[in-house]
Amino acid sequence: MLILSRSVLNSFFLFPFQNFRYVYVWHALLGYWGGLVPNARDTKKYNPKLTYPLQSPGNLANMRDLAMDCMEKYGVGAIDPDRISQFYDDLHSYLVSQDVDGVKVDVQNILETIATDLGGRVSLTRHFQEALEKSIASNFQDNSIICCMGLSTDSIYQSVSYISIYIPIFILFS
Repeated sequence: MLILSRSVLNSFFLFPFQNFRYVYVWHALLGYWGGLVPNARDTKKYNPKLTYPLQSPGNLANMRDLAMDCMEKYGVGAIDPDRISQFYDDLHSYLVSQDVDGVKVDVQNILETIATDLGGRVSLTRHFQEALEKSIASNFQDNSIICCMGLSTDSIYQSVSYISIYIPIFILFS
């Protein structure tokens, strides 16, 4: 993962994007859209397993989604729920060491589609939300998280330490 420092960002961007006050980094709830690659050297410790999402008939009748169709076909590297706390803490502590102020967490609805073999959507969402909130609280000052896009009802009701909102901008300027 490449992280640009504030000085690099400030020298790279021209007016009006100067003097970054905050730097946030995007990541999906499972690390990236397709989760983690199973058996990759740096992901083995999180024990990801290829899981194939199932979309509901109601969702399919409403609108097809190319991203979800691809995840159904090729799978998602779902992180072992017993290792999700370690994953978030490793990721967030690394980002803080690179002078990142917070994160924007996306693709949270994926848990609804892969939860069948992982304990069910409500308990799985609760477990992931608790791990995410704990990591955010211990790694970032000011509880620095933006939750957006692809939230499920379970995610909204499970979050207790922050408000889940949609904000399309993830770099805030002074």
